Amino acid sequence: MPSFEIPDGPTSVALKTEAGFHKANAVFGVTNKTGEGLTARFSVQIQGGGKAEWYSIQGEPERPVAAGETQTVTVVAKIPAATPPGQHRIKLRATNVNDPDNDSTDSAVATVTIPAVAKPPTKKKPFPWWIIAVAAGVLVLVIGAIIAVVLLTGGPKVPKVIGLDYPAAVAKLKEKGYAAAPEIKEPAPDKPLGKVFKQDPEGGEKADPKTVQVKLTVAGVPTVATPSVIGLDYPAAVAVFEKSGFKVGPAIEEVSPENSLGLVFKQEPAADAQADPKTVEVKLTVAVGETVTVPVVTGKPFVAAQALLEDRGFSVAPAVVGKASGQKPDVVLTQNPAGDVKAAKGGVVTLTVDPGVAVPDLLSPPVNGIAGIQALKNAGLDIGTISSSCRGAPNMVVGQSIAAKTKVALGTRVDITVASATASPTAFRLCNAVVDLRTQNFGNQVRGVNALSPNTRAFQPK
Repeated sequence: MPSFEIPDGPTSVALKTEAGFHKANAVFGVTNKTGEGLTARFSVQIQGGGKAEWYSIQGEPERPVAAGETQTVTVVAKIPAATPPGQHRIKLRATNVNDPDNDSTDSAVATVTIPAVAKPPTKKKPFPWWIIAVAAGVLVLVIGAIIAVVLLTGGPKVPKVIGLDYPAAVAKLKEKGYAAAPEIKEPAPDKPLGKVFKQDPEGGEKADPKTVQVKLTVAGVPTVATPSVIGLDYPAAVAVFEKSGFKVGPAIEEVSPENSLGLVFKQEPAADAQADPKTVEVKLTVAVGETVTVPVVTGKPFVAAQALLEDRGFSVAPAVVGKASGQKPDVVLTQNPAGDVKAAKGGVVTLTVDPGVAVPDLLSPPVNGIAGIQALKNAGLDIGTISSSCRGAPNMVVGQSIAAKTKVALGTRVDITVASATASPTAFRLCNAVVDLRTQNFGNQVRGVNALSPNTRAFQPK
């Protein structure tokens, strides 16, 4: 389906004769029917006895047209007054530069009538034969001058266009009858960006405009022709683009019953367009069927989130382990697609979960109080109460409030019990259960408190 529409335009062009030409302006309205901005190239199509050099586009023949925008395009007619009277037809053509071979639109035909130029009546006078002699002499001089010019100059010369941007360079060449080859871009850090810095043939060289096409090289970033991936599934399409150096954005799912489900039916940039792989992210649209609103499952346990998504018709990918955030282990942190958006029924939803942290083992083998506190801190846990016991190896951890290897939320508080410096694993006596001062101070430092935990006094059984 063509991207442009030309609903407004004249059916005939009225010429006005002045300064030796028949002149007129034909105004057309061109609309971008798509939902995206495009670049249009405007040209005049001629039917009948008209000539291309009689017509031009006012302003730039190639220009951007925003989504849904209607632009006014003026065709300027300038026909020599000596042209024999008659009629021919013209049409305005709008071409999508991203797909010039398949995407163009013509306006309705406008008829151009060239009028006859009335000549004033002349009186017959005796033929002045002396003019023939003078004309013959002048003709000899003119022929001699032409021969001299040809011998000295050797024919037309290519104009110099170095320093101009590509459209201006093309226009200057066209004024002298030369055509320009498609734009060539090359990296040139020492040259003005977007300006012509090489031309072949060079300016001032003799060349026949009928056979020579001037090559123009513009300073810029080298581009790559984008491959065509229409009809491929998304992973295969991504692989094709990545092979050419491009990055591809997430698949855009769009309900499209007329296209094969699961296959790419739109791509941006279009196939064969020139683009910079370093700056352009490719957008691929995949055809899908029925769409469903994705439920919000963040904050839910993975098993519950999976059940809810599958109940709505989605598939759930294996859980992606994220970073511990303070949520309970296996709680969903993020989801893709996000909640409350439309997505294809049967599509895959990826969930990222909180892994939690594992409580370290402070008892097997046993560690001293300072090492135990450091181990909890390194695991991302908070230090709870540090209590003392009369049994166990002095200053060694003999108890922890949460069993080793248990998965808990980041920042969970764990209490520990440290054997008193006077404790004994076998002695049965009155014990003053006091945590070692260095252990107590280190625990307070880690917890960011100044007060000491109260010491406890305990009796050992006899």
